Order: sequence, then C-alpha cells, then structure tokens
Amino acid sequence: MVPTYQNAFVGGRQTLDSVLIANECLDSRLKSSIPGILCKLDIEKAYDHVNWNCLLYLLERMGFGYRWCHWMKTCISTVQFSVLVNGAPEGFFGSSRGLRQGDSLSPLLFLLIMEVLSRLLQKTEEEGLIRGFQAGMLGGNEVRISHLLFADDTIVLCDAAPEQVFHIRKVLSCFEAITGLHVNLAKSEMVPVGVVDSMQPLADLLCCRVGVLPMLYLGMPLGAQYKALNVWNSVLEKIERRLASWQTLYLSKGGRLTLLKSTLASLPTYFLSLFTIPVSVARRIEKLQRNFLWGGMGDIQKYHLVSWDQICSPIPYGGLGVKNLILFNKALLGKWLWRFGAEESHLWRRVIAAKYGEEWGGWQSKPYRGSHGCGLWKGISGGWGTLLEQITFSAGRGDRIRFWLDKWCGDTPLKDLFPLLFLCSTNREASIESVMARSDRSSVRTWNISFFRDFNDWELPVVMSFFTFLQSFLPNSERRDTMVWKPRKSGEFDVCSYYHALQAPTRMHFPWKIIWGVKAPRRISFFTWTAARGKILTCDNLMRRGHVLAGWCCMCKNQWETGDHLLLHCEIASALWSYVFTMFGVQWVLPAKVLDLLFGWHNWFGRRSSAIWNLAPLCVMWSLWQERNRRIFEDLEKPFSHIQEQFSGLLFDCSRSWGFTEASSLPDFVVSLIVD
Repeated sequence: MVPTYQNAFVGGRQTLDSVLIANECLDSRLKSSIPGILCKLDIEKAYDHVNWNCLLYLLERMGFGYRWCHWMKTCISTVQFSVLVNGAPEGFFGSSRGLRQGDSLSPLLFLLIMEVLSRLLQKTEEEGLIRGFQAGMLGGNEVRISHLLFADDTIVLCDAAPEQVFHIRKVLSCFEAITGLHVNLAKSEMVPVGVVDSMQPLADLLCCRVGVLPMLYLGMPLGAQYKALNVWNSVLEKIERRLASWQTLYLSKGGRLTLLKSTLASLPTYFLSLFTIPVSVARRIEKLQRNFLWGGMGDIQKYHLVSWDQICSPIPYGGLGVKNLILFNKALLGKWLWRFGAEESHLWRRVIAAKYGEEWGGWQSKPYRGSHGCGLWKGISGGWGTLLEQITFSAGRGDRIRFWLDKWCGDTPLKDLFPLLFLCSTNREASIESVMARSDRSSVRTWNISFFRDFNDWELPVVMSFFTFLQSFLPNSERRDTMVWKPRKSGEFDVCSYYHALQAPTRMHFPWKIIWGVKAPRRISFFTWTAARGKILTCDNLMRRGHVLAGWCCMCKNQWETGDHLLLHCEIASALWSYVFTMFGVQWVLPAKVLDLLFGWHNWFGRRSSAIWNLAPLCVMWSLWQERNRRIFEDLEKPFSHIQEQFSGLLFDCSRSWGFTEASSLPDFVVSLIVD
C-alpha cells in the first residue's frame, strides 16, 4: 500500500533509511561529475489542510471497503474544536478539512495523501520529464532515486535542467490542487549537487531560495564528507548545554552516574547509528563524560579515581556499564550489515546492492576501494568481519549458503572440520543447493558432492565420517536461508548483545550484586564500588598522587591509613563490625580486604532480614567514611556511640523506605533485628 519511497510510520522501515539513501545518491552524483539539484520542500501546516474528498477517493481507489471508508469519513468529519477565551473554552465549531494531530489514525491517512505526490513524481520520471540520481547499476539492476518522503519531509532529486525544474513546479501545483496541501516554496531550498553554473535562475523557476551542502535532513547531515569533524558539532553542543544546566545542581557521584547513563550517553546515539565517529570526537565526548562523573567542570579539576576503560566494563566484571562510544558505534552500525543480509526487498538495500554489488549469496556487499566522499556505506561495511564471528546460517533451500566456507552445520565451517576433503573438492565456492541432488520420483534430496580424485584406503574413514556428519544436517525445507545471531537464543540480532560481544573478554569476577543489587542509595553503592576497587582517597592513595602526608589513620591514630584498614581493621571499624554481627546474632572473622568481605557476604536469613543484612556492609562503610571526613575536614571527633547511632539510623532509613521493616522507630528497629 505504501511504496518504498516513504519510510515514515511503516513497520520494518526506519528514519535513517532515507538519510542513508540520500547520502549514497549524492555521493554517486558528485563522483559522476554530472551537475544536479536537490530540492528540499516545506509543506505548510501539513495535517491541517488535507482535503477530505481527496482522502476518501484515495481510500476507495486503494481497495478499502465501503464500511472502512464510512468509518474514516465519520472519524475525520465529526471533529469539534473550541477556543480558549480568557483561559476558558468558549463554544464548539466543526471543520471542513484537515486531520487531527495526535490522532493514531492521522499518520496513516497522511501517508496515503503524500502518496499522491510520490505517484505524480514517479509518473513524471517514467515519462522522461525528470531524471533522478542514479545510485548504481551493478548486477544489471539500475536504481534511480527521484524523491524520498518521510511524512512531510520531502526531497526531490533531478538534473540541473530548467525544463526538469519546470515539470517539478507543475507537479507541485497539481499536488496542491488535488490534496489541498500547499508547498511553501519560500521556505523550501534548492541545493546544487556538483558544479551548477546557473543556480539562481533555476531557484527562481521554483520560487525558492538557494542552499548549500552539507545540509540537515531528518536531523542528520546530508552531503558531509566522511568523518568530517564539523558534523559532530551539534552533538557536542547538546552535551555541553546539558552539562551546563546540571552545573548548579548538587549531585552525588551516584546521581551523576545515573544521569550519565540515562541521558548524557544517549545524546549521540542517533548520529552513532549511521555515522562512523572519529576517534578525536569520541575522546572529546568521553572527556566530558569523565569530568562530569568525577565532578570536575570548567576550571575545577577532580581526581579520576578509576580508569575510563574499567568504568566502561560490564557491571558484573567490576565496571559501571557506561558505553564505550567507539564500540557502541560499531554495534549500532552492525545492525545495518545484519539488515543487508535479511532485508532483500527494501529500497535502501537495493540502492546499496546496485551501487557496490553483493557477494556471498547476497549476505554482504562487495568491498569498495574508492574514496569515501559523502557516502556512508564504505565506513559501515568495514565491520562485516567482526559481525561474521557472531553469525551462523540456517539452511533452507541452500541457494545463498556456501557449502564449504559458511558456518551452517555448527560453529565451524566444513573447510576447517574436513580440510582434506575441502582441498579435493571440485568447487570450493559451491552453494549447498549445488551439491544436492533430487531424484525424479522423489522429493527427497541427497548429497551429490564431487571431488577431483579418488580417495586412498587410509582416507576412507575420513570420507565416511564426513558423510555421516552431513546426514544430520541435510536440508529438507523449501524455506529461505536465514542468518542466526549466536549471542541470543532467539537468533535475532540486537545491538546490546553485539556490544557485549565486542567488549574484550575478561575473567575478573566482582561482587556486583551486593553493591548494585541491594536497595541502597546510589551514592553509597558508588562509594562501596570505589572502595572495593581500592580507589577511595585514603592517605596511601593520596600519597601515590604526590601529596605529602603523615599517613596515620585519623580514627585509631595507630596504623597507616589504607582503604582496607579504615573500613575493616581500624579499632573503631572493628568495633562497629562487632556491633553489626551481635545485632544479627552471627559470628564472623573479617577478611583482609574489602573485596573479600563483599564476596563472602552471604544471605543466611529470611527474605526480609536478608535484605537488611545485605544493606549492612554498605551502611557500615559509608558511616565510617563520613566520620573519617568529619575528623579531617571539620576537626570534629564524635564518640563511638554516635557512630553506632549514625549507622543504625542509616540502615533503618534504607530498610523503611523499601518496606523491609515494620518498625516505626529506630529503637524498635534495632530490637526487631536482635529478636529475629
């Protein structure tokens, strides 16, 4: 119903499809040295001016039944509007045209109206009155693009010829007369593609202004050179503006981490989904993220306690799960490669196949060794080798899968499982379909593999093993061959699993559940994570950073201050831990390191008590850290009873806020723990 030139509000089509097609077409035209023009059209108040009679006629001609057409007529014609007068609605009145914005039906109906413009331009091109940009013609399939539509965002591509511009003007006039939608030519742009000598006269024919490349289309750069740094200026400005608005807020590191992962890291995602990010831009964005996380903004410098690579590690391996931009960019671009093999009929895929060619049964495009220009596919296709490691194939007809070279009968191709037979094969590039035979009387297929020599007696066991192995993988279906994504049980590609597959494997284990899985405030979990990594700014770490200090523990004044000493083995810390163990009625020997303590903190109680027990180590260490900082920075030394009370109050507040206790006061809470 909705042809391939429209990509808005249609399942399986994406916004970026149009951006990719437009950039590839511009790249082909610029490299051909044939002058052309791009018209970016602005449709005035698109939804408000739709002609109802035109819409109902379209529905009828497209085959919608009488009942459906009657429903649509009722939906669009019974709308009542009201006007606010001094803040109160006054009266109701109907309308004679237009669609309601926000109505779930309006996008579909508007697409059908825009189909009028698409068909008019398509017919004009078929009659030879305009000529679109040729994307490519490899494989004997010429693909020309004369227009792309995304809702009311429209671009038209043609030669830089006055007669073609004149025909476009007539098409727009017909479109307005039929549908009621007016193209605001004063806000539209005509952009030269290549060297166009008489650009202003062409723009005057259409009564629009002259633009230049690169320009914005659907919020993305159009016609920008590959890896051009200025493409990313808008992304950097967004991040800097967002950071400036947060500067006045007093945020803990836990709060900063939440904003970083939920908001800041998502700002460049739209660009990363299509453009290859330059390393210098990635480093600059990561620097902004690092400074924000650790609290250093502007001229203020703060210590970055943990390396950025470790912060970008997955949470189960001791990181914070912040996205590594370069790897995330590769994962997002990998989605295009997967779609190329899976979406044979989509317009964007046909454009790429016609321009670059295809190989390996159509799973990927051919390598391109020319210059990048403003095309995007060369940068995207460079990730195929990495993606292929995560893919196996499911054989149906077998016409797209290579028998020896592809992974279709396990995680290893047959050429590696049976190298002798591969070397003796008459056709090492053969597809599965070509090495199978079907008898005239039966639909059952059998293997028919040919070798260029007979095998020796000592080689026969390998041959027998080969055919026995193949028998369990004999395709007996007429369905299409498909790709299978190994990282997911469903076999369908997703960016998240590919991102994790791209990350360097690590054997480091970390007690992340006791840190991030408990219901503690984010700032306390962040501090505990830092302490578990041995990175809190105790005297030993400060001296490693060049500070000259006495180095004694301000709590016990007897030992050298380290993170493990301060939080576990200091006299005050040991007394507080003993208080906790007595409260829960357990006996415990403290280990040497904070990390070991968290590894060994098991659940030994009922569900409710276990939740409180899991909160205890985080609350103990946070209370000790708060007391230590008071003694150093405020010169206030509180008695041990005050530290006990502070810990108990913190544990009570956390437990009560999550419903882990029914106690109404701190004394009742402490008593309930001792009784339990």
